Amino acid sequence: MKISEERKRENRGSIIRAAVDAITEKGMKGATMREIARGAGLGDATIYNYFSTKEAIVYAYYEEQLDVSVERLRSVAGFNEFSLQEQLQAFFESQLELFLPDREFVDVSFRAITFSLTHDYQYLKPIRSRFFRIISDLFEAAIEAGEIPDQVFLELTCHFFWDYYVGVIFYWLRDGSNQFQNTTLLLDKSLDLAVALIKAGVVNKAFDMASFLFRHHIIDRLGMIRDHAEVVQKVKRQFMGGPDGRRDSRK
Repeated sequence: MKISEERKRENRGSIIRAAVDAITEKGMKGATMREIARGAGLGDATIYNYFSTKEAIVYAYYEEQLDVSVERLRSVAGFNEFSLQEQLQAFFESQLELFLPDREFVDVSFRAITFSLTHDYQYLKPIRSRFFRIISDLFEAAIEAGEIPDQVFLELTCHFFWDYYVGVIFYWLRDGSNQFQNTTLLLDKSLDLAVALIKAGVVNKAFDMASFLFRHHIIDRLGMIRDHAEVVQKVKRQFMGGPDGRRDSRK
């Protein structure tokens, strides 16, 4: 019997929630697809119509939380008028707020997907793509508004903030301060510094300097190396053979 798209979304959400509960209780290795299916009120085989592995469900949780954050930020009155720093901080704080009820699950699963050497990149790629899209949208809006200069390497900036995002979550998971005040302070100070550097065009200036060094020094050095290699090759030919490059057979 064919089920509606709405029912499929409900089943998918039930599976993710059941996985959160099972993994929180038994860990990544202890939880099984069978008990996750039963926790979601589905048959043992039905769960595979939605997710092929337990790890795929875990990645789906983080992907879903990014989507929820975006919807929350869109509903904030005047969000488009916030500064870049305020928007970035609101996004990261929104993520931590969503993770809070599932903090034990995040503690177990986030470490597993971040440090596992065997995880399948196909699961991580959609999460990174969503994250990059969120960050690039915020930066492009700030560039358009004239708040920050055009970014030479916006993709590189997105990669930096992905690493920053991972670091903030690990810091938050170990933060024992009252209401995670230390994490809030870390976000405030680090984003203030990062945005100040971006506004000052430090990244662009660093790229310009690297480009200058490459054009005027590295390429010249490559030319010298090529010339040196040609000289060595000539000496080698003379050593291996006569003036005409052929080996001298005379003893």
